[in-house]
Amino acid sequence: MNKFWNQTIEFKALIISLVLTILGFSGTAFLFWFNRYDVPLSILTSGLIIALTWFFLFLNKKNERNRTKLDIVLIFLRLTLIVTLALLASILKLNAGLMTISPIFLIVSYLVISLATLIAYFKKGENDA
Repeated sequence: MNKFWNQTIEFKALIISLVLTILGFSGTAFLFWFNRYDVPLSILTSGLIIALTWFFLFLNKKNERNRTKLDIVLIFLRLTLIVTLALLASILKLNAGLMTISPIFLIVSYLVISLATLIAYFKKGENDA
């Protein structure tokens, strides 16, 4: 466990977001039997968006170049994707009656997973400055 906390912040946040995504999806997978597939798919979608951006941030830091602009672009891209998907899901529900993902659960799971990745910042290792 000590080896995990000595990794970079991006790696810790990536692992935390992946674990929470898997736990959230697994915990709500029973809703597929009740035809409420929108909840687990919302959690999976937001978790994968967060995990992918943390993965790209990790790769960016691993290049050992200071690309702060790319970091900012990735973070805003993540937020833009979540907002766009939530708006699209809302429009599809209101106009076409199609409920693929729940916009409320998409935003709530995004907030929960994003806030949980702050654990990586609270528990800084030796490698982080």
